[in-house]
Amino acid sequence: MIKQYLLYPVSYLLVIYFLQACTLVSTLEEGYDLLSQSFSESDEINTTATETKTTPVMESTRDILATHTDSESPSQSLTTPDDIFYKIKFNDVWQRIPSLYQLSNIDNMHIEKQRQWYIRNKDYFERISIRASPFLYLITEEVEKRNMPGEIALLPVVESAFKTNAYSRQKASGLWQFIPATGRYFGLKKTWWYDGRRDVYMSTDAALTYLSQLSKYYKGDWLLALAAYNAGAGNVDKAIKKNRKKGKATDYWSLDLPKETRRYIPKLLAISSLIQDKNKYHLNLHPINDEPYLKLVDTKSQINFALIAKLTGLSIDEIRSYNPAFKQWATDPDGPHHLLLPVNKIGNLTEKLALLSDTERMPWFRHKIRSGENLGLIAQQYKISVKFLKQSNHLKNNHIRAGHYLLVPSSTGQQINTVSIQTSKTNSSKNGLYKVRQGDSFWSISRKFKLSHKKLALINGLSTTDTLSIGQLLKVQNSENKTKGQQKHQVKIITYKVKKGDSLYGISRRFDVSVNELKTWNQLNNKHLLQPGQKIKVYKQTI
Repeated sequence: MIKQYLLYPVSYLLVIYFLQACTLVSTLEEGYDLLSQSFSESDEINTTATETKTTPVMESTRDILATHTDSESPSQSLTTPDDIFYKIKFNDVWQRIPSLYQLSNIDNMHIEKQRQWYIRNKDYFERISIRASPFLYLITEEVEKRNMPGEIALLPVVESAFKTNAYSRQKASGLWQFIPATGRYFGLKKTWWYDGRRDVYMSTDAALTYLSQLSKYYKGDWLLALAAYNAGAGNVDKAIKKNRKKGKATDYWSLDLPKETRRYIPKLLAISSLIQDKNKYHLNLHPINDEPYLKLVDTKSQINFALIAKLTGLSIDEIRSYNPAFKQWATDPDGPHHLLLPVNKIGNLTEKLALLSDTERMPWFRHKIRSGENLGLIAQQYKISVKFLKQSNHLKNNHIRAGHYLLVPSSTGQQINTVSIQTSKTNSSKNGLYKVRQGDSFWSISRKFKLSHKKLALINGLSTTDTLSIGQLLKVQNSENKTKGQQKHQVKIITYKVKKGDSLYGISRRFDVSVNELKTWNQLNNKHLLQPGQKIKVYKQTI
């Protein structure tokens, strides 16, 4: 009798739970697909997605949060799926996301306007869903763990169209489009080796932490929190105060906000509604299994991507695609020491890494210093920073001597003795793509294909200050090239007056050209020393 009494409520609850779960899954069958839209009226980096930081997050946002928000640390780390005790299992992430919606009851003419645009451009959903496929499970998992609206898992669609290397005119970068100052505040460091804003794992943690803080500050009003994420809390607060003085409502829809911010939330809610009714709108979404695709691997210290490729069977390009934050051929020597890698490729990678010595992790070779060489020129040749070259060779200053040797990391993972730096004179491109060669720069490539160097960087989601890697593929054509035809280009000659402490390398970095180009334009060789007051010609391409 006692046993029956104890078991009855448990059995009853299990039956109720089973019926509810079945009902929920069947309801979500229609919302099976998704990931949506292009950030705006285009799928290119220079459209709405890149403009989501038109009014960058203001310094006042940080002050407001520090003063009024009792929230988690910006550096908190993501949890793994095993940390979640229980959740309903879905066949597809596109089914799971609508089950987490908290804002789906909102609908108005602004949302409908955006929805109609996306309906007319359904092909964007397929492209974006493919880009999202490696990362969307990770993002959705974290959104659910924090009990945030499921719609936020789709925010990278609006921000970056799920382009991991998206780079805006306002210098916002990554899936979540952090500008440098806000990225640093939330622990996303930026070095020669690494840009945390493009680290999918770290930037997701930072973005959701930031949004959670904003939600607490606005007392649970997610629309105001999202508006502040886009325009800055300072701007949102000003709009609220303005309406209060006039006796007007202070909800998101009533505020006088920047144009981009007024469209920002309607875009997100329009995308969310289309995904929920994916079958009704005949959206063709790339299926994404509701299970981990990538796993975070702790490498413990700096490691060469060529070695990771050898240990996992992945190509270096694949490793880079999952870890776009790392800008060079290896991880940052100062960390973070982690990589996102496909679960089915990891195997016993952790055990293999534990057996490697430091020299095996980062192969080195010796460079014999030639007459006329300096640290800047050597660093440029091997695509490393002067700072790293000095650290690696325990140099206290920039003085080096011809005939001595420097240790230089090998980008290929093989021991080699010399590197011949030559700039190819041929223009080879296939399907609008160009493979970067030794000696190439944004300026030299843009000149070959009659683009401005800034335009070349923009269509590839890069900054002109980013370092190019040998073998890297760059787009040298975009829709504008094809539709508008050949554009008129001009070369502007700049005369630069050498200052004390200047070097050819420093001048080349200032004007985004190569040292070899400076030598050619000014008839210089390695024996020439720059003198203060000397005039250097620099040729800059303009449109």
